Amino acid sequence: MRDNASMNILKPRSNPQRPTPVRRLLAQIGRVRDIIAPTGLSGAEYNARYLEIEVFWAALLSAAAAFNAAYALRLGATNAEIGLLSSIPALLALLITIPAGQFLNRRARRMPWVVGSLTLARLGYLAVALIPFFVPTPTAGSLVIWALIVLSAPASVFGVGWNSMLADVVPEAKRARLFAARNIISAAVITGGAFLAARWLAITVFPINYQAVYLIGFAGAAISTLYITRMRVPDSVVAPAATQRITPGALIAGARDAFRQQPDFTKIVVSTLAHGMGLWMIGPVYVLYYVRQLSASDSWIGANAMIANLTPVIGYTIWQRVVARRGENWVLRLTISLIGLYPILVGLTPNLTIILVWTALQGLIAPGVNLGHFPMLLKVCPAEGRPLFLGIYTTIMNIGAFVMPLVGVGLADRVGFMPVLIAGGAMCLLGSSLFRWWPLKTADSLAARQG
Repeated sequence: MRDNASMNILKPRSNPQRPTPVRRLLAQIGRVRDIIAPTGLSGAEYNARYLEIEVFWAALLSAAAAFNAAYALRLGATNAEIGLLSSIPALLALLITIPAGQFLNRRARRMPWVVGSLTLARLGYLAVALIPFFVPTPTAGSLVIWALIVLSAPASVFGVGWNSMLADVVPEAKRARLFAARNIISAAVITGGAFLAARWLAITVFPINYQAVYLIGFAGAAISTLYITRMRVPDSVVAPAATQRITPGALIAGARDAFRQQPDFTKIVVSTLAHGMGLWMIGPVYVLYYVRQLSASDSWIGANAMIANLTPVIGYTIWQRVVARRGENWVLRLTISLIGLYPILVGLTPNLTIILVWTALQGLIAPGVNLGHFPMLLKVCPAEGRPLFLGIYTTIMNIGAFVMPLVGVGLADRVGFMPVLIAGGAMCLLGSSLFRWWPLKTADSLAARQG
């Protein structure tokens, strides 16, 4: 009788077959399918994956929107109308965000309103692309400006609902990583998209060149919207008081109650406003300083913009790890205290090459502010009133964003660009110190994990 060993020797061995080209192709298709349409993931992981995918497509529209002012100018818009493009959207946001927050606060199912307002805002870019077909210059330029201004209204409604929704679908412990990933993807796509668009605009005829850029951006935005509609968003918590009728008196009372009930909300609003006043003041002064005083070329402005978009990719990678170790509060207090140094350094060193270095350093620091500030803002807003709280916050910030650029340009005409940049940086440093001397008491994700 043969033993087992001899039996095994006599048994024919099966040689594993190499995968055929068809099987390899099917495997690759399966991997691509899992990236495009993820399956088998939990609710939080599923939403996180979709948020990472949709921002890739949304960034295509953001890259196209970087050319809004140039497109309008080429179609005949005046300098004054370009100024309106910066200020009027902030004014509209002042009027819209608190009522929008109160409106959404009364609804458990907010996603239809979020998606609807986003769709309206993005459809407008299709109209912007088609305007030259129907309206001659310079009227076309003015129409583009006012179309973009009108688009900012539904975009303001979307912003309130979107930021509130993110807090509902992204667990606190995963927010820093996800927000970092989204910003990295967005920065990379915008940088690459703007670079390719600029090359395309230089070699093709106007206005078809700009129209093609906008149509590609709109197509990307449509895909982004489709991914958003497929997210799994739970119904939001609605407080009993939120079902009351919306009146001006109710809006004022709601804002007053928000500050009284949430001391940390008051702190973050006041501190952020103080931090931002100087930055908003000098926002439009940078380009005037670069072009009119330092004679910066278009290629230098492009290089500066590229550095400003690329270095945050490194910054987000670094700071998301620091947030995981030290928490959002610690990162916020550290990084926001450094932001005001950038305009001071730019004003003190009128050298375009050195300014590129300062831009790179700023791009490494600013992501820490974003990863610390936004999650803490969501934390201090109670879930049942988050749209209203975010509406109040956005409205107050837009007061500064509307007024201070006008102040900055007016001061620059009187005293020059460099003193205004230095003064704005000093104001930012002083305002940012409130985050250190008047700290938030709300526990961040690190404290929640340790507790």
